[in-house]
Amino acid sequence: MKRTYVLALLAACSSPAGGGDDTIDEPIECTDKPVHTPAAGAFTNISVSSGIQARNFVPNPTTPIPINDHSRLGFIDLDGDGCDDIVAHDLFPNAQAGIPFTHLVFKNNCDGTFTEVSAESGLRDVQAGFFAFGDVDNDGDQDAFAGLDIPLAGKASSLWLNDGRGHFTQKVSSGVEGMIGNTVAANAVFADFDGDAKLDLFVGNGQTSYAALDDLFIGKGDGTFVAARSRLAGSIGSPSNGSVACDYDNDGDLDIAVAVYGVSNGGAQNFLYQNDGAGNFKNVAKENGFASLATGNYWINATGMGKNPEPGKAPGTYVGSNAFGLTCDDVDGDADMDLVVSSISHPGGDYNRTWSDPTVLLLSSGAEGGYTFTNAWLDRGLPYNEGDVDAATVDFDNDGRMDISLSRTDKYEGGYTAERQKGWLGLMHQTADGMFEVMDSLIGVKGAQNHGWSDIDRDGDLDLLIGGRDQGGGRANLLYRNELGSKHHWLALKLVGDGVAINRDAIGARVTITVGGKTLVREVRSSRGTYNSMDTRVLYFGLGDLGCQLDAEVRWPDGTIEHFTASQTGVDRIATIAYGSGVL
Repeated sequence: MKRTYVLALLAACSSPAGGGDDTIDEPIECTDKPVHTPAAGAFTNISVSSGIQARNFVPNPTTPIPINDHSRLGFIDLDGDGCDDIVAHDLFPNAQAGIPFTHLVFKNNCDGTFTEVSAESGLRDVQAGFFAFGDVDNDGDQDAFAGLDIPLAGKASSLWLNDGRGHFTQKVSSGVEGMIGNTVAANAVFADFDGDAKLDLFVGNGQTSYAALDDLFIGKGDGTFVAARSRLAGSIGSPSNGSVACDYDNDGDLDIAVAVYGVSNGGAQNFLYQNDGAGNFKNVAKENGFASLATGNYWINATGMGKNPEPGKAPGTYVGSNAFGLTCDDVDGDADMDLVVSSISHPGGDYNRTWSDPTVLLLSSGAEGGYTFTNAWLDRGLPYNEGDVDAATVDFDNDGRMDISLSRTDKYEGGYTAERQKGWLGLMHQTADGMFEVMDSLIGVKGAQNHGWSDIDRDGDLDLLIGGRDQGGGRANLLYRNELGSKHHWLALKLVGDGVAINRDAIGARVTITVGGKTLVREVRSSRGTYNSMDTRVLYFGLGDLGCQLDAEVRWPDGTIEHFTASQTGVDRIATIAYGSGVL
């Protein structure tokens, strides 16, 4: 059966973002396509041919580098050409011993290849452990917060402004610097938390080593910020290891979930900062089931472990987790935002290890249940692994269901015989019944740090960038081209704010697509998880066998709701929707 629509389409090649002034009016066919099950050949390793391995580590360094790689990384469009570039950072080069931080910047040539432009960007030698990107001055380009994650004499975090072409200069006295010589910023997210169309900044402090208070900075819209830590009610000094902003309670503003490395550092627990809409927050993690779980390590060979509650304890007093990454998406397709939190959880040895939280899939109860969370990891057939580091959710095969990807360390794999407990990059494919299949072999990479997803070649499916953690002698990063997702129908939407009512990045905007009796939800976010993994800001929707008779609802951060049909957005293309102007 064929579904044919007459679409007023923008010429796909008129601009890098699929937009422009040239239009065509011609029928296109949305013909049913078979859904292909992921199998060998779904990804192709293009790490060398793409050019992304240049200068990833120092060969034969004269001064020993403890971890010789650039495995903290992500995607971001730095020069505004519509193609996501790559930024990568050192992982613990030992700056305190005189080995400075360095960063790599790769320009996407819009054909799946990259050119290294680190020095030209101005970011190469910034002393920071990671970057968070956002258009802080609403001028249409991506500026950078450079977070310094260790105390370093004379140094602090900093803000860098983009000239629109991917060249950065420091904004002195921006207000986000923190205490000179004593910053421990571990992650950060840009978002318009107070609804004034200007990006604010949350900074999670501490990483795995310091019990520090988190920070909030309110943006003025000109590249300067006002410190507002007092707005984070319920915050205590903790090793905040990862963060993500999303509207978990569906009230139109962005909340903040924070993964805490607590079992090994004072027993601190995860935070869930609920936004009142004006940028004032209250920690509701305990009452919403996010602070810590009752059920303990999955792997321990005891009846009910991973299911039964820790005896004699109550919410807020359960042993927490050594959490790293986290992400927020509608995983189960019920239009409520769920959370995946990745943790290193050791199977026993002492009480805290026995009851520590492993990696979890926290499904939302929705409005009827007060947006509380229940762990469905075991119920959905997902495997335990001791070394999970970074977590992402992605529909990598465009079948309309969210999958899960996990970076893992391989340092613990010697204690296991099954492959799913080894250190492979975990790829968990969601099946039609809501269960997950382990497909680690599709990638076949061990010992990863951060990872990110973006459509580097603009063919409609999301490709995978992996931070290769040094395993001795230095290690380059890896890039895998997706060969599967583009075999299915898809739609990608790039949202743009006007800079007056809506921040230019449209961070916080939510798109809900109704198609084939299913609901697909995505939100625009700046980054996620530990040391700021970054996925594409363009929202990708796999349509699989759902057809193309779709309604796309855009809920902008100011509450404005707009609807678009396939005849307006098209299918199998990247469409740009601008606030107040529709499909460009």
